[in-house]
Amino acid sequence: MNRRTFLGTSAASLAGLGLTSSLAPSLAAPATGDLKFLFVFNNGGWDPTRVFADAFDNSSVDMERAAERSNAGEIVYVSHRDRPSVDSFMSAHHQDMLVLNGMQVRSIAHDICTMLALTGGTSGQTPDWATLIAANAPESLTLPHLVLGGPSFSGDLGALVARTGANGQLEGLLSGDVLAWSDTPVEGISSMAEGVIDRYVQRRASARASISDSGRDLALAGAFAESLDKSLGLKNYRYVMDFSGGSTLASQAVVAADALSLGLSRCVSLGYPDASVGLGWDSHAENDDTQSGLWEGLFQNLLQIMEILGSTPGTGLGSLADETVVVVLSEMGRTPQLNGTNGKDHWPYTSAMILGPGFTGDRVVGGWDERYYGNEIDPTTAEIVAKGDLLTVEGLGGALLTLADIDPYEHISGAEPLLGVLS
Repeated sequence: MNRRTFLGTSAASLAGLGLTSSLAPSLAAPATGDLKFLFVFNNGGWDPTRVFADAFDNSSVDMERAAERSNAGEIVYVSHRDRPSVDSFMSAHHQDMLVLNGMQVRSIAHDICTMLALTGGTSGQTPDWATLIAANAPESLTLPHLVLGGPSFSGDLGALVARTGANGQLEGLLSGDVLAWSDTPVEGISSMAEGVIDRYVQRRASARASISDSGRDLALAGAFAESLDKSLGLKNYRYVMDFSGGSTLASQAVVAADALSLGLSRCVSLGYPDASVGLGWDSHAENDDTQSGLWEGLFQNLLQIMEILGSTPGTGLGSLADETVVVVLSEMGRTPQLNGTNGKDHWPYTSAMILGPGFTGDRVVGGWDERYYGNEIDPTTAEIVAKGDLLTVEGLGGALLTLADIDPYEHISGAEPLLGVLS
């Protein structure tokens, strides 16, 4: 049985592969509003004037040579002959697309901006939006927030977050190959012996839970037994999906789609470009050469991601594209004008793009004033107003939490959730 066949089968196939019954309910149709989330983080600070920020009429902004204003539906964007994938993506997906322009991140330091963009705070101890949403997922999920790339902040919810990716940490742990990775390799036991041990430990855990004589003891023993069931079931998933993924965004998306479709995860985080590039978008010199290639690569991968989501069964009746909110963002923007080395430095206003259900599509929210600062908006309507609120990362986070049936006021302060972008 191949991976795609498995994704389309019923829960009965789980038993045929030896997966425990505790995992089977995860393939049932989700409850109303039980959306999935895919975060694509662009590390280093992108330049929105190369795609999202139409600033051709602003003399304070250095736009790129040969760039042109274009539109797809109601989405006005920046087109360039070197970035055909941007045009293709806008044409194909503008109806489901929401663009936020002029979003403030309140800093120009990479680490601080990253924390703000993903958590709304600067302590580094607060769970990010994806982890908070994952915490509101069904308890049957084995890997509520799966991190394949990019930064993540788990706070006090670390038990809900699993990081894997190109290095294959989770894949090696599940297969036992990790035993050979140390300076003094250890030879593993046979699969038959491993199965005997697993079943023995599972029976002991279930028996221990059944004889607990206090509420706390019963809760602890039950939690251990449930976790053991999930971990043993997870080992079998490696036969139908590859947890290691790859270095490209599209290859990460294949793993993400499997985890979401199988009911393993509610949220998956991806990173672009590959971590080995470092701060890939940080174009303090030769901004146009750096940014143009990265924008083209990003949208080329996003085209593949949307195709993967559209062709992968969801946990309900439709595809993952019908159930998954895709959030594409970077920690900061770049200055409106080029510096002495044709680069652009850090800027506390940026853009973000959201696709999928729950948000108003074919829409651009916010904008830029003559100083290339973000315009003020009414958060209840998301329309530009003379005296309103700044469009902030906290407001975006509040909208995401609201869509996931989480009270945003428990997790953000100093900003109103951007409820005007919800459909």
